Amino acid sequence: MKVWIFVEGESDRIALNTLWANWRESLGRRGWGIHVIPLENKSHFFKKIGHRAAEKLTNNEDDLVVGLPDLYPNHEYMNSQYKHAHIGELKTVQAKLVEKALTDVFGLSQTKSEVALVRFHPTAFKHDMEMLLLAARDELRTVLRTPDALDSWQHPVEDQNQIKPPKHVVEDLFQAKKGKRYRDTVDAKAVLEKVADIRMILYHNENQLQCPLFKELMDWIGARTGIPAY
Repeated sequence: MKVWIFVEGESDRIALNTLWANWRESLGRRGWGIHVIPLENKSHFFKKIGHRAAEKLTNNEDDLVVGLPDLYPNHEYMNSQYKHAHIGELKTVQAKLVEKALTDVFGLSQTKSEVALVRFHPTAFKHDMEMLLLAARDELRTVLRTPDALDSWQHPVEDQNQIKPPKHVVEDLFQAKKGKRYRDTVDAKAVLEKVADIRMILYHNENQLQCPLFKELMDWIGARTGIPAY
């Protein structure tokens, strides 16, 4: 049994595999595997998610599938079939693409398609994967080797301003604190591999939920597999 998670790029794959290392091990002991698959970029994600997700859903009736692109940028899609102004619309776009592939490509009836779609969870990084690094504030501080508080961003971190999304915040921090360019496929791993307990990055000062959408994703997988992430 497998959980297939489709993301935009390689940095997303590396970050999730790193953060979920212990969870993936627990899932593996119970016969579950998590496979994070990058689809190159957001445009390719939209072009491929329908067929790729539908293929996994039809190949094995026990498998789960997740669509996890970035919410932003979204302006370039406003005059296309992929138009989405917020999370709800982005979820709907993904579900429609997968449903169309189930019926048009794999020949499922409407009823069987609806049954299969129950195992598909459309969601998104809001705004991008780097919000996980802002949530992992103490671990980020350690990698940057700074005593500074590093707390000058929106809370919850998923609501960080679109004008300066989490990745831009992280890029500025690496330049200011380490005098070097942020490398998403290397530095995100360095931060997230220091996270000993996922619960520690879910809440700000132990009370405010930092990543509600991301937590919802993990809870969905945990409920379906019977193996919680935290």
